[in-house]
Amino acid sequence: MPLPTVNLDDRRFDDIVAQARQLIPQYCPEWTDHNTSDPGIALLEIFAWMTDLLLFRVNQVPDKMFVQFLDMIGVQLDPPRAAVAPVTFYLAAAPSEPLMIPAATEVATIRTEVTEAIVFSTEADLTIYPPQLKAAFTGNALGEATSVAHDLDRLGVLGHKIAVFSPEPVPGDAFYLCLEHDHSAHVLSLMLVCEVAGGAGVDPKEPPFVWEVWQGSLNRWATCTVEYDGTLAFNISGEVILRVPVMAEEEFFNVSGYWIRCRITSEQNYAGYKVSPDIESLKVEARGGSVSARHAVVVKGEVLGRSDGNPGQQFTLLSSPVLHLDASDVIVSEQTGEPNHTWTPVPDFAESGPGDYHFQLDHLSGQVTFGPALLQPDGTVYRFGAVPDKGASLKIKRYLYGGGVIGNVPSRAINVMKASIPYVARVINHAPAVGGRNAQTLEDAMMRVPHALRTRTRAVTADDYEYLAAQVDGVARARCITPHLSSAAGEVSFPGQIRALDVQPGQVSMVVLPRIEVPEGRIAPDQLILSAELRASVQASLDERRMVGTTLEVRSPQYFWVSVSALIRVPLGSPRTLHAEVQRSAMAALYRYLNPHLGGANGAGWAFGRPLYLSELYSLLRGVPGGDFVEEVQVFLSDPAHPETREPVGTQLLLPPQGVIVSDLHTVQVE
Repeated sequence: MPLPTVNLDDRRFDDIVAQARQLIPQYCPEWTDHNTSDPGIALLEIFAWMTDLLLFRVNQVPDKMFVQFLDMIGVQLDPPRAAVAPVTFYLAAAPSEPLMIPAATEVATIRTEVTEAIVFSTEADLTIYPPQLKAAFTGNALGEATSVAHDLDRLGVLGHKIAVFSPEPVPGDAFYLCLEHDHSAHVLSLMLVCEVAGGAGVDPKEPPFVWEVWQGSLNRWATCTVEYDGTLAFNISGEVILRVPVMAEEEFFNVSGYWIRCRITSEQNYAGYKVSPDIESLKVEARGGSVSARHAVVVKGEVLGRSDGNPGQQFTLLSSPVLHLDASDVIVSEQTGEPNHTWTPVPDFAESGPGDYHFQLDHLSGQVTFGPALLQPDGTVYRFGAVPDKGASLKIKRYLYGGGVIGNVPSRAINVMKASIPYVARVINHAPAVGGRNAQTLEDAMMRVPHALRTRTRAVTADDYEYLAAQVDGVARARCITPHLSSAAGEVSFPGQIRALDVQPGQVSMVVLPRIEVPEGRIAPDQLILSAELRASVQASLDERRMVGTTLEVRSPQYFWVSVSALIRVPLGSPRTLHAEVQRSAMAALYRYLNPHLGGANGAGWAFGRPLYLSELYSLLRGVPGGDFVEEVQVFLSDPAHPETREPVGTQLLLPPQGVIVSDLHTVQVE
């Protein structure tokens, strides 16, 4: 049960009136009429009512005192978090030399009469390289050894043509291009001269191919975003504009470089090529690049003031709230004739000594505090951190301020450049900004204090590990696989001959689901990849808190890609518009329910290790408005890397403790 609330004074109105009546004979013995009609009793009740109000206020601890109490136990209100969005810079012309867009370049939304512009700053340098085509091949992605090398020197020669695919194109045929340099996050333009109607048999609005790049460390091909296809699927001369994801160097066909390919997909019921299209000329140009931008304004070289030489002195930054400080965000003290000192931020001064150049920052108020000096029991004064010399000028090298939910702007909202950059024509965000969060409220901090006190410095139980891992920025959910869970799964063979993790006593295996921008439909496989940076962040955070002798492993979940094929009947005579609406609603319900981030019965994400039952899909689809009944539902396990292979699932799909379900491509027919 919770601890009782402490009242500084628990007297109420009736208690005060009764106590005052008992004191009347002592102080005023001639007062004998104690009825409620007596004027003196009326005055006594008025004063008792006023005293009751005062006592109520005394028993209400002010919010400022709560903040001080939290500070005493080392708990501070979390500062706001900045939204992050990928922004794409487009060039006015193809560059002939590498073009760099420096970090901290500011872009913003449009300022209106009622809203201020929301400013974003790029987080890294973006260098756009002019591409150099190294080689071109035609081959088959399904593993056939036959391939055809194309002579790039003869491209553009009158009468010379090269076939993009095999003479009779089949799924898996691919056209490979090898580039000399890394063009990760670039916008590339492929300028093609094609034979008119050379790729007969295809629908230009739904081309039967995808553009992909090789990602070596991930051992997979990742899909490019096609912004524009002026060739109408290789049927006329034109331009293809691609937004390229991360690339990696690899050797194919005995040629090493960075690879792009156009691959014919194996999806059913598409209008495929009757013959291979031919191209007469090919040129690759760079048209821009993408980089991550944060909802923040960068301030550099702000002067705080001059030191008075006293311990515990404080300065206030001109702008707040301040976002998280990086290792390079330091304060420099300068004084004529003395060496400069660099001061680094620390969360508190508990481990700071007299020779440590540390400072503490209150992110919400922007207040900078240097180490205090405290009187010790033996009469000596101990300094928790060095003190800037008297007269020294203090300057912070850099900090960022901003953040909040206001930064979660939709796609295409960031389109203003705060300063002109040579050769850059425009900027746009093709994806919405996500991750913005307001500063923590006092009520929320008070609710989290018990958990913070219990797990703030150590991780012992599985709940401790999961809670602490979830506090790492970028983690959506985490699951701790214990020896108990591992042994409970036993020797059960799950689909794909996958087994539960073998966790021995003294070992901890953390399964981490990265936070992503959750789309309405299918999640791309590369979005669910646990990056090396996030893995290292979780590992470092838990290493500081795990018990001595415990080994820790951080890994990605085991994803089970599920495809659902369903047949829904609608009432006879229903209009065709109802058919389309029922199909859209059923597809949306499936993608939402079979989702690791917002799926499951409670909408909090598909639980780790939770089985999938065929009956719950029937129940889900029966709730689609407009449907009469669900006639058939089939579940398949698929592999995004090999979409042509699908394994049927029976009435239930068992998952290991580290497993989680993700939607692949669903098919819903409405009749």
